[in-house]
Amino acid sequence: MSKRNIIAIVGCNWGDEGKGRAAFFESQDASIIIRSTGGNNAGHTIVHKGKKYALHLIPGGIIHQNKLNLLCPGVVIDTDVLIEEIKMLNESGINISPEKLIISGRAHLIMPYHKDLDRLYEHFKENKVGTTGRGIGPSYSDKVNRTGIRMYDLLLSEEELRDKIAIAIKPHNILFQNTGYESCIAYADKLAKKLKRNGQFLKNFIGNTDVLIRKAIEEEKKIVIEGAQAFRLDIDHGDYPMVTSSSPNASGTLSGAGIGPKYISKVIGVTKAYCSKVGNGDQFFTEEYGEEGNIIREFGHEYGTTTGRPRRCGWFDCPNIRSARTTMGLDVLCINHIDTIGKIGNELGYIKVCYAYEYNGEKINYIPDDTEITKQRPKPIYQIFRGGWEIPKDCKIYEDLPQKAREFIEFIEQQTKIHVQYIGLGADIKDTIVK
Repeated sequence: MSKRNIIAIVGCNWGDEGKGRAAFFESQDASIIIRSTGGNNAGHTIVHKGKKYALHLIPGGIIHQNKLNLLCPGVVIDTDVLIEEIKMLNESGINISPEKLIISGRAHLIMPYHKDLDRLYEHFKENKVGTTGRGIGPSYSDKVNRTGIRMYDLLLSEEELRDKIAIAIKPHNILFQNTGYESCIAYADKLAKKLKRNGQFLKNFIGNTDVLIRKAIEEEKKIVIEGAQAFRLDIDHGDYPMVTSSSPNASGTLSGAGIGPKYISKVIGVTKAYCSKVGNGDQFFTEEYGEEGNIIREFGHEYGTTTGRPRRCGWFDCPNIRSARTTMGLDVLCINHIDTIGKIGNELGYIKVCYAYEYNGEKINYIPDDTEITKQRPKPIYQIFRGGWEIPKDCKIYEDLPQKAREFIEFIEQQTKIHVQYIGLGADIKDTIVK
């Protein structure tokens, strides 16, 4: 019989749902915490014992003692950012050692020319994606083209590394030369020297993550996978082309870690009690542009962890969660910011929840994928909850929540057909109710 001891934490919307917080909570009794997709375009903020940690690559489980954290082959890594993050954690009193952190040697690197390519591609697009400019997409492109540089390459001689880089940069340098971006032309010898310095710092952290995962599965130890990005950013199933460059659905998250689906125990879909999005794209159908959007943004402190950009905000979208249910393989939901949505309701006098759409002459309860063809924009149909609520300081169990908060949660359960198991009432994981 398969040993099902793996829990995946995935995002239900456009990211920034609080996956890091949820994974940190779930990993308290785990042996291994994994990051398996994306790069440092994904920021997770962890609050522990009153202290805030802004992480971009390393899983939030690193804050716990005696846990092994893995960066797996599906991640793309900017070694400068990784080294800076390790140093930041060490300075904060979180000792980072190879006993706590292992980076797959097969994970690909984000090179300086990938960031330049990111900006160049965005410059020439008529419809801007709103990329973070971190070089994520171009790094994945080189990976698919089989010219990527990997963590294991940092352990080669400088000459071998230089030769690999020289092959990788040939087409990019031609593009830079022909588009007026001559200042971005890359030099293999210079890059090899820099990477060897970073490799010297990171060499003891580089290893085979597959072996460690296999051993933990065989020993029936709990593994938590901390997903990056979210359903609506998935390269195959999201709001193309306003998507990320990897597959942050549950299957893609498992694949990036090197784990087969038969080992999964539970998929936790994380969402906020409202919606937010960073980046461009017109498929945020419950977005509010005026006072309502501004109040949600300010009460929720909706500014990007990685970029600081103000997030676009709107109301909770049940059809989106319903669409995510199968694609993401959701077993249960974690809804964060239940405290925030209550305050928003007190401020505005109401809370909205979208439970269906009027689209193309019909009432539908899912997100349509042909809006570019129909030229129709789905119109949200809202359930209105009057007023809001304040969370009592001694709120520890579901029954302690205000009645209006319970009605809000139970309406979402009814509409999405997914059990809400985790309820976030604040930034710290101690402010979590398990229902």
